[in-house]
Amino acid sequence: MRTLIFMSALAAGLAGCAGRVDAPLAASFGQAVATMDTQIVPAPVSDEAPVGAGVTAVAAIERYRKGEVKQPQVQSTSNARVTFIPYEAGK
Repeated sequence: MRTLIFMSALAAGLAGCAGRVDAPLAASFGQAVATMDTQIVPAPVSDEAPVGAGVTAVAAIERYRKGEVKQPQVQSTSNARVTFIPYEAGK
């Protein structure tokens, strides 16, 4: 029991020596928050309408609704000849 009391008093006494309470903060304190702030891109403020391909998007939606979706062209980055076999469900 005496050992427990001694160790507790020693720990409490040494805890006070850890550092000054009024010590200045390190120069890099808050650097993570400052870095994150610089990475956030603010939304642009403009009176102009956003630029987009609305006509193309509407046409694509209509083709999708009618089942007339354009299949993408097969492309390759090599000179090897590749045969594309489309997947057909139910076969």
